[in-house]
Amino acid sequence: DDDNDDDGLTSGDDKVWLAKHDRIGAAYLRKLGFPERVAKLVEGHVQAKRYLCYKEKGYYDQLSAGSKFTLKHQGGTMTEKEAKDFENDEDFKAMLDIRRWDEHAKVVGLELHKPLNSIEAHHTLMQNCLRSCLWRNAVGIDSWMTPKVIEGFNTNGYIVIKSDQWLTTAQRDALDAFATKISQIPPESLRNGPFHTYETVEGGGKVLSRTEAFLDSDAEKECCQFLKASTLKRIVTKLRGGAAHTIYKEKINYKLKGGGGGYLPHQDSYFKLVRDGESKLRKERMLKDEECCVCMIAVDAMNESNGCPHIAPGTHTLGWLAIGGSETSAPLQGIKSDHASSQIELKWQPVVLDRGDVLIYGNMMPHMSKKNASQKNRRALFTIYADEKAVGPNARSMYYEWEASNRRSNGSAVVKGKANRFFTGKPVAAQQKQQAEAGRAA
Repeated sequence: DDDNDDDGLTSGDDKVWLAKHDRIGAAYLRKLGFPERVAKLVEGHVQAKRYLCYKEKGYYDQLSAGSKFTLKHQGGTMTEKEAKDFENDEDFKAMLDIRRWDEHAKVVGLELHKPLNSIEAHHTLMQNCLRSCLWRNAVGIDSWMTPKVIEGFNTNGYIVIKSDQWLTTAQRDALDAFATKISQIPPESLRNGPFHTYETVEGGGKVLSRTEAFLDSDAEKECCQFLKASTLKRIVTKLRGGAAHTIYKEKINYKLKGGGGGYLPHQDSYFKLVRDGESKLRKERMLKDEECCVCMIAVDAMNESNGCPHIAPGTHTLGWLAIGGSETSAPLQGIKSDHASSQIELKWQPVVLDRGDVLIYGNMMPHMSKKNASQKNRRALFTIYADEKAVGPNARSMYYEWEASNRRSNGSAVVKGKANRFFTGKPVAAQQKQQAEAGRAA
């Protein structure tokens, strides 16, 4: 028997693969990020051949021996019903045109009615096409999101999703430009955010250590919307058994060359906010591990030399451990840890990520990372989603309202300019006005 591949194609005979070049080509275009209609039209040129064999007398006879062979493995001549269905397709005429063009391209010495465009012109056309639909494309996840995958996530407390399982190639390649544009948004130019923090670099000077609260910016608006509501949101909803999720928080941890401070072991301990009366916010409770999904997207490849993340698989079930400080370091006054962290041996596992890969874990997963000791940047884009039933539909706006008046007020003075209190780099404590000037200089 032939082996099946992910696209349902068979690999027993190279000639059979040639017969299925329509499906292979369409799948490749979808992976690159071209619109579905482009992939459909490419795939449709074979259906057009099957149709013309049914519709036009003599069409089959003029096919080459190779084309006649592949036709057998492409479904053969259409039936009357198949032909009628094909004629009703909105792209019927376009698929026939493509078929004719394909045939004419094989004719040596064919007289042209007008000069062909250059390869460079077609390249520009393809680039514009990809750019126009970049963040509107959504990669399917059902082929790999199996019950076994979900069970593994629940058992280990984390999952690594490869870039091609949730991003097109074009989307992956666009992450670099997205992170750069976000870094250039002026501080406090939005209602609550963005919040930039900085660290000093070897030899003097400063670079960004983190940016938060930028998804409401007009910079890269379509990508921001994609992160709020598209593929990752569907993934975490599936991982959490179908519970509806909402965006809770976003950030970029930069770890730029020359700075690149790491993060001491800790748990995120995100919380539910409620409003007392008309204005005052307060923390009601810490979210359970399963009520939150932290998605760490590798803008740059991550390894141990540049400070890849480390996690402690399986320990997410232990609850709040108060890692990295006393129990008073918990986000709620008087909260007690479920276990004494000094009695828990955390077995750290490095997570190596390629560009576009995403590491997903819950609210109680202990994690850390070392300094970026390489000569290249190691940026991580985070989107944090929370169970909407647990936090409410306005969780993100409430969270950044809280941050603006607490940790991120006065240039993050509460944490002395750090990205967070576990940051190991040398922070730049600055007022917002000074930060803005530094941001423009950077």
